[in-house]
Amino acid sequence: MSLREDSLLFILGAGASVDAGIKHAKAMTEDIETKIRSEPEFQQFFHLYNYLKSSIIYQRGLRGEFEDHTATIEELLVALTEIGQIHMSRLYPFIGSLDIHLLKVAGTEFKKVKDLDKMIRTQLFEWINITNYDRARYFCKFKNLVSELGSAVRIFTLNYDICVEQALAHINCRFELGFNDSRKWEAARFDSNENTDIEVYLYKLHGSIDWMRDSDSGDSVTICDSPRSNPELIFGTAAKLRPIDPYLFYVHELRKYSLNEALRFIVVIGYSFSDDYVNGLIGQAIARNEYLKVLIVAPIVSNKYTRASTRIKSECNRIAKILGVGEDRILCKDLSAKDFVGEMMKLEFFDQLLGGDDDLPF
Repeated sequence: MSLREDSLLFILGAGASVDAGIKHAKAMTEDIETKIRSEPEFQQFFHLYNYLKSSIIYQRGLRGEFEDHTATIEELLVALTEIGQIHMSRLYPFIGSLDIHLLKVAGTEFKKVKDLDKMIRTQLFEWINITNYDRARYFCKFKNLVSELGSAVRIFTLNYDICVEQALAHINCRFELGFNDSRKWEAARFDSNENTDIEVYLYKLHGSIDWMRDSDSGDSVTICDSPRSNPELIFGTAAKLRPIDPYLFYVHELRKYSLNEALRFIVVIGYSFSDDYVNGLIGQAIARNEYLKVLIVAPIVSNKYTRASTRIKSECNRIAKILGVGEDRILCKDLSAKDFVGEMMKLEFFDQLLGGDDDLPF
């Protein structure tokens, strides 16, 4: 049995770009905490930050999740955004009062909330806007896989960086981002066409640092020659599901291709499974396709004192519970994105996996 067109679908998370020199979410959070403790311009947000972090962890505890005691950058930005827009919520008239401690730390008219949101976004841009993309060249290997498959692949990325685009452009790989000759976003460019020469379709589910939204021309999105200081990025599920393109379109495309009956592997690279909506789509796809499996690629075994097989099995079980599927549908590969994409991501590997080759090291 061999893979054919639409048998593979890729989902990239923040961990996929770590080898390219971009900090992972935990490192970003640690950096912000260091600044909150030591840098004057951040120290004014000390009490607000502690309030947000403890509230996020408390909310996880209500769901029975007690393992993680950190708050990611995206969780912080989602909380700041929603607090800043609390008066626009339909539930606001039904809420008796806001938490008294929030009122103490948020500043007059929530000024500190808005200021911290702006500062974290500025810092996020600085982390992601790297100047040298040589270390991202492992993404070039997608072109090799396309050549072996004889058909284009579709990559859905949750990342704001432009590592994939830079790598593919370096080797003249023909990829589609969805922008026409006028640099405007156009959904039709993702339509299947047997006469197209596109090798990679790239869906940026959360926006990109080189995108700009032009509200003066129909609220359209434009791609720029270089990253923008105030780029078009979104945080959180609610923002993704707003009835505006390209985000609603991307969700529809992910659902459509994940439910394709020819699909055999959803290859998830460097994703933490923290997006409930994306998780729901993956779980739904597995439930509807008895032949579909999820291949998770991430550094799993963190220290020499943990048996690899035990740690990998534990991770497979954790992801299976999140997706609401049987553990037999989850495969974990203990590798960095660079090692997997750069060395192992070949048609032979997937064909062996499809055939249940017992020699594959999992």
